[in-house]
Amino acid sequence: MPTLVRSEPLYDQIYEILWEKILALEISPGSRLRDIEWAEKLNVSRTPIREALRKLQKDGILEPVGHGRYVLKRISPTELRALYRCRAVLEGLALRDLKGRVRPRDLSSLSAFVEKTQACLEARDFRSCFQLNTDFHQRLATLSGNTYLLMLLENIRRLILYARSSLRATIEQSDSLTAMYADHLARSQTQHAALIEALRAQDFDGAARHMEEHLFETAEDMGGIFERAVAPPAAAAGE
Repeated sequence: MPTLVRSEPLYDQIYEILWEKILALEISPGSRLRDIEWAEKLNVSRTPIREALRKLQKDGILEPVGHGRYVLKRISPTELRALYRCRAVLEGLALRDLKGRVRPRDLSSLSAFVEKTQACLEARDFRSCFQLNTDFHQRLATLSGNTYLLMLLENIRRLILYARSSLRATIEQSDSLTAMYADHLARSQTQHAALIEALRAQDFDGAARHMEEHLFETAEDMGGIFERAVAPPAAAAGE
């Protein structure tokens, strides 16, 4: 277990520890979390554990079942689409806020993400593609300098990362899902490149539109992959 820093609020540290474990799938969807068990694991009282669990409930990732117990929620395909659509609007706004903030080295950095992702895509290294795409979007949002927007995006992104991390193992075990994901990544590459060109031309509204369209399409792509992944075997095979 991680070492807690006593000079910082315990519940915030515990909250981050639990999120890390959720995103790493060390706590799997449908798992039950009890305040008394985590208090024993982290060698703390139940009070900061309860505060951390309530914070995760507020994020929309835990469902209370009573007496200090929670269940780790499963994100549905419909919910995943809704999260992406919310993210599309926020990241579109982030790009509109880039006017006067983008430097040539920023554009070079963004182009490097696209180039590295392409190399990983050709090598069928989808885990690296996943991380590079995450970093690409994070970099763009951070460049906006809009702290309120970044706070709103953080929770949405974590929920999306949780849903996609849960999907990843299933995708890797299915040739048809892998093909669907590869097609999605190829389209994303084209959209990312177009977005960078709009920024290079100082067309921030155009870049925002590219981002919104990209994430609306991603909502449908990932929602479709998710539906296929959770469908009964006969339905997934089209029988």
